[in-house]
Amino acid sequence: MRSFRPDRLRGYLARNYRAPGMIVVAAGAVEHARIVDEVQTRFAAFSGPAAPAPEKARFQGGTLVEPRDLEQVHIALALEGLPTGDAELYSLQVFTAVLGGGMSSRLFQEVREARGLCYAINAFHMPYKDTGLFGLYAGTDQADAPELRRVVISEIAAATESLNETEVARAKAQMKAGLLMALESSEARAGQLARQMLAYGRPVPLDEIVARVDAVTVASARAAGRSLIARSRPAIAVLGPGSGLESTAAIAESLVRRAA
Repeated sequence: MRSFRPDRLRGYLARNYRAPGMIVVAAGAVEHARIVDEVQTRFAAFSGPAAPAPEKARFQGGTLVEPRDLEQVHIALALEGLPTGDAELYSLQVFTAVLGGGMSSRLFQEVREARGLCYAINAFHMPYKDTGLFGLYAGTDQADAPELRRVVISEIAAATESLNETEVARAKAQMKAGLLMALESSEARAGQLARQMLAYGRPVPLDEIVARVDAVTVASARAAGRSLIARSRPAIAVLGPGSGLESTAAIAESLVRRAA
């Protein structure tokens, strides 16, 4: 941050913020023709060639262990996910939801409710245009970290083989409800339209998204989970008090061995 200077920021804007790569979205009580006229007038100065194509994202696994004077050990794990246009995207989203998406998820029920190993644990998947990111986070007491590691690895592996129809149906229903609730504000609608234009080059109708969610099966969700584990070497960060954090970080190697 200390290296930022006005000329450096202006240079970045000049290289990357250009008309050919810009999308303007409006939602709510708007008049389409009037918005188009305003954009053409106010953004006329944004001319020139398109910005240079960004370098394709590269997922890099590895381990970071950092002792810190904290009350808990914090564990974050990441795997390379799927981009927005991948045919298996919604299957992976369902797998992630069953594994760690809320209080009914496998990780929450087993790690927190059944064993009391942590207060918070969750998994998520964020798709981008050229890749995706699967993440998992948990915070636990130092003494419970080794057991939490074993249980998390076991639950991830088990989900790829034993996901059932009830879990998949519940995850799909939650996803569809989330899609509808996310459209209750103009800001959310505009954001969704912008993301769709950047990723797909067109607005994607809600019915089309719902159909893709409905098409997910138990078999496709399990397969998406197996592909997730095999796709990349995990990245893991462990922060917290005491010694022995390296053994907690061995979760990465455990996943590698299970995927082999």
